[in-house]
Amino acid sequence: MESGQRYASSSGFTLIELIIVLVIVGVLAALAWPAISGWRHRQAVQGAAQTLVGHLKQARNLAIAENRNVSIVFGQTSYVFDADNSGNCKQCRKISVDYAQFASDLSITPMTTRTFTSRGTVNFGVISVTSHGVKKRIILNAIGRAYIE
Repeated sequence: MESGQRYASSSGFTLIELIIVLVIVGVLAALAWPAISGWRHRQAVQGAAQTLVGHLKQARNLAIAENRNVSIVFGQTSYVFDADNSGNCKQCRKISVDYAQFASDLSITPMTTRTFTSRGTVNFGVISVTSHGVKKRIILNAIGRAYIE
């Protein structure tokens, strides 16, 4: 090697290599998106169902502890925990839970008011929580116990 010759450095990536890597990452992201989206919908429905079951259990406990009726009123876009159906309940909490905090298209059916008596009993039935085709059923039995099926 002569003293005046220099060799070009070959470190780094070429533009072609960078484009190939970006295409591969893009394809992998496109393949993963449906799975991630489905997971998000399942988590939203699960979170809404768990929140509702917690409120149903709390309503039953309040009704028994405070010897009064405690209602949960379901609407199109939200439900009200410990609603004041009589208009003169001084200790009612009236906590509104918006469905949009879980998912933009979340729905809870049927929109029937559930009222727990001072003995803990309730108008029982099945409550469905649905979003983007993902559905969870909440079973509410006659003695006021609630659980996710």
